[in-house]
Amino acid sequence: MYILEAIPTVLIGIAVFFYLTDRPSEARWLDAEERGWLDSRMAHERRLIEAQHGSGVLRAFLDPKVMMLSLNYIGIVTASLGMLLFLPQIIKELGVSNMQVGWLTMIPYICGAISMVFCGWLSDRTGERRWSLFTTCVISTVGLVIAGLTIGTWWSLAGITIAAIGFYGTKGPFWSMPTMFLTGSAAAAGIAWINSLGNLGGFFGPTLVGWAKDLSGSFAGGLYALGLCALASAVISLFWLHIPQTVAAGEEAAALAD
Repeated sequence: MYILEAIPTVLIGIAVFFYLTDRPSEARWLDAEERGWLDSRMAHERRLIEAQHGSGVLRAFLDPKVMMLSLNYIGIVTASLGMLLFLPQIIKELGVSNMQVGWLTMIPYICGAISMVFCGWLSDRTGERRWSLFTTCVISTVGLVIAGLTIGTWWSLAGITIAAIGFYGTKGPFWSMPTMFLTGSAAAAGIAWINSLGNLGGFFGPTLVGWAKDLSGSFAGGLYALGLCALASAVISLFWLHIPQTVAAGEEAAALAD
């Protein structure tokens, strides 16, 4: 099973290695004018970010926004992995067979994948990151509460699906935010730092659910605890992740029109 699951990933990885390029100037699917415009646009934005925020690696670790993004990501990862790793056991409580558990487990992931693409597209269209992130975190919180309130019924699967829609919907807006104020080596260091700290949620989430289940005797307690983590991420995004765009909206529109 693990080999079969890995085959598509390996094949896509090989295709990406040969198809994707390191920089726009090497993109064969763009014509020369498009490559030149994109290169100059990226260089212009990089200079603006460096002028406003600097480009040192050390500041990427100490920047308050990087720390807030890390805390936000810890909340998201804690809640998402805490729920998804216990998802088969939660579905099993519906009284279905092991095979049916496998099929039903697909539903939240399918909806989450659709949400990830749609929310990323919508965030790009509106140019809004913070409110997109806040909204998807709130959706996750609502889904976890619904799942906790209806644990043991089919409505809990609906709640889990709503939560997954929120979790995967955060990815596009969230990972667009670091490069709004970081560039070059600072961006590489900052993104790595956010990812490293955030992935601690992979330990905290399942541990929190297991502890809450043992304490309350039900997965509902664990889902409520995860809901608090998602809510904390929503609060952080609302109050502490206001990152003004380096390029003004009018300037962006003019550049796109050209």
